[in-house]
Amino acid sequence: MLSFGALIALDGAPIAPEASARLRQSLAATPGRAHSFETSTVACVHVTHAAPLDNDRDLPLIATQGLVLMGALRLDDRERLRRELKDGAAGELASASDAWLAAMAYLRWGERFAEHLMGDFAFCVWDSAAGRVVCVRDHHGNRPLYWGRDGERFVVSTALEGVRSQVARAGELREDSIASFLETGWVRDPSATVWRGVHRVPRATTLSVSRGAAPNFRTHWEFPVPAPLRYRDDADYVAHFAEVLGAAVRDRLRAPSAVVFLSGGMDSTTLACTARETAPDVTLWALTTGTPALAASDDDHLSRAVAQHLGIAHDQLAFDELRSLAWLDDVTPYPAEPMDEPDLGAARASAVAAARRAPIAILGEDGDTLLQAPTLLAQLRSQPFGEVLGAWWRYRRQAGRWPWVGLEWRRRARGALGRGVPDRTPWLRDSARRLAGAEPPRAAHPVRPRSVALLTSGLWDAVYEHQSPSVSGAELLVTLPLVDPRVIEFVFAIPPVPWGQNKQIMRAAMRHRLPAEVLARPKTAFGGYIEARVAQWRASGGAAARLSARVAPWVDRARVEEVFQRGHPYAVLDAWRVLVLDHWLARQAQGNG
Repeated sequence: MLSFGALIALDGAPIAPEASARLRQSLAATPGRAHSFETSTVACVHVTHAAPLDNDRDLPLIATQGLVLMGALRLDDRERLRRELKDGAAGELASASDAWLAAMAYLRWGERFAEHLMGDFAFCVWDSAAGRVVCVRDHHGNRPLYWGRDGERFVVSTALEGVRSQVARAGELREDSIASFLETGWVRDPSATVWRGVHRVPRATTLSVSRGAAPNFRTHWEFPVPAPLRYRDDADYVAHFAEVLGAAVRDRLRAPSAVVFLSGGMDSTTLACTARETAPDVTLWALTTGTPALAASDDDHLSRAVAQHLGIAHDQLAFDELRSLAWLDDVTPYPAEPMDEPDLGAARASAVAAARRAPIAILGEDGDTLLQAPTLLAQLRSQPFGEVLGAWWRYRRQAGRWPWVGLEWRRRARGALGRGVPDRTPWLRDSARRLAGAEPPRAAHPVRPRSVALLTSGLWDAVYEHQSPSVSGAELLVTLPLVDPRVIEFVFAIPPVPWGQNKQIMRAAMRHRLPAEVLARPKTAFGGYIEARVAQWRASGGAAARLSARVAPWVDRARVEEVFQRGHPYAVLDAWRVLVLDHWLARQAQGNG
């Protein structure tokens, strides 16, 4: 399912025809085939691929006991779920669609049913007998999910505009969310958007709403703290990793064809190799994007080598001439929220090109975060001292160097001396900084604190929104196997030394399966890209941009314009958010949001 929107009368009042029409129109920008479903108290629109995927079967679902299930879902690990539903008799449900499995899970476990689901999903269950609607979003938030309420009318959608079309207060901006966007590039509050009447269902959250009652939220998944997994033979770690990753990739390839966004790094090449081996029935394409003339990278020839090695057809797109921020003047549809994505035009072009090849794309985010080793202090808090010491000596003998330590004392000393991270937004007014507030407090994970802190950052909501079909303008679903709960649990359970050092678990698993040049390549930053993009923007007259009074409540315009002209390229990158907001506010004033 590419997108959906549902309007539900909690009090049983009939849905007005004009409200249904507004809902349909709000999803018109999402490419694909729209299907409408209406009863006297429910109106919903589903947008599917021209040839619907297997996981779209039976949607919307009219089940027993007055149950209606609407939304976007792909369930993984379905064999396990079928066994749990039928107490071991999984064969009885072998042909059940994802929608039926989800509905049966709700009938079996009630509002806690999402604790038993795995996959990419954002959907709702209308339980008319109980007078209750239950909305769920997957563990990492791969599918956006928004909701709003106007009296006893409840609306939920994977597209922000779907909610805006129904909620009277949705036209009011939240100044704190705008300030947060300017400071960080995303809205810090995981339950908020920039619109006062449009709310976000946070990742891994179940939202329950009943007539006359306040909404109730429950977290249905937490980053795991698994029991340590220890093998005598290193080959067993590698085999187990290949098995877990293979299941995560195979579950995501329920289509005749799929695209792998391929670079020359370990993450995407590992996924491409795994997809080739675990889904031989699926036609795979590789797509590599870059700016070879503007900022050269070895991704170009390495990705070609990998695609040739695996026997996968390979497309390459160059975006040297597509200037950053060019989308501010010509992109259609315009995003419903301001977006910190200077190269949204290139991202949309990539998504459209991928959609010509397949309905599904695999992205290699975020192996860097998942597989980064914890600091020495974090290891000592979660592993016996002797085990840590032994692992360090073995790694030193085999690799010829010590493992990464993670010098937390340096960071703490800098903070104590007032030498923390420099202010990247000196142009932000103090009043706006106070509005933006601080990052929401989160308990530190006992095993992988750094990984979990990054994987729960508000940045991810922005990433997933950029990839959603309502923004990308492509009939394409992007999925990330490396944040599959099974992969996360396995990685958190194995010894971080040696397997978290330089992605050793991936390199060992791909030995003799990928070209040696890829396996030997160290982690490589995309050096020079930001500098080249900013220089190109300035050369085309971008630095002469003047900001309007629309952004004056939040920023010192003169200081921003000075950064445009003379600031460091990375300072310009942050200041671009002000220009994005200025253009976005202008579009809203024109009624083109």
